[in-house]
Amino acid sequence: MLCILSFIGGGGTALSSLFVVMAYDIIPLALKQMPVPEAESMLELVQSAGKNFFVVTGLLNLLSLTGAILMWKLRKAGFHFYTIAQLLLLAAPLLMIAGYRIPFTTFLLTGTFILGYGLNLRFMR
Repeated sequence: MLCILSFIGGGGTALSSLFVVMAYDIIPLALKQMPVPEAESMLELVQSAGKNFFVVTGLLNLLSLTGAILMWKLRKAGFHFYTIAQLLLLAAPLLMIAGYRIPFTTFLLTGTFILGYGLNLRFMR
């Protein structure tokens, strides 16, 4: 079950990062036209992060997805790929977005998944 959730999360986030990178120059125009109150804060976040942030997080999500696929195949190396990617995904916004604070739920969810996979290491080779 964890792997399936990781497939969805890692794959979906990698794809969305790719789309942001490809459409980075038109995102401000699109967000300015949105009648959503949060559009301005979303625009500020995207602009302060910069295009490189989305490249980095996209690649890290691909690494995370690779780890999940390897764990699905019961390979311990997948756990290491996944864990490294997830820890770097926690650090990336702190390092690349000024003043960014990671929500506690993000830490909790990441830790829960790593712990869940770690408890199943004995079944991997």
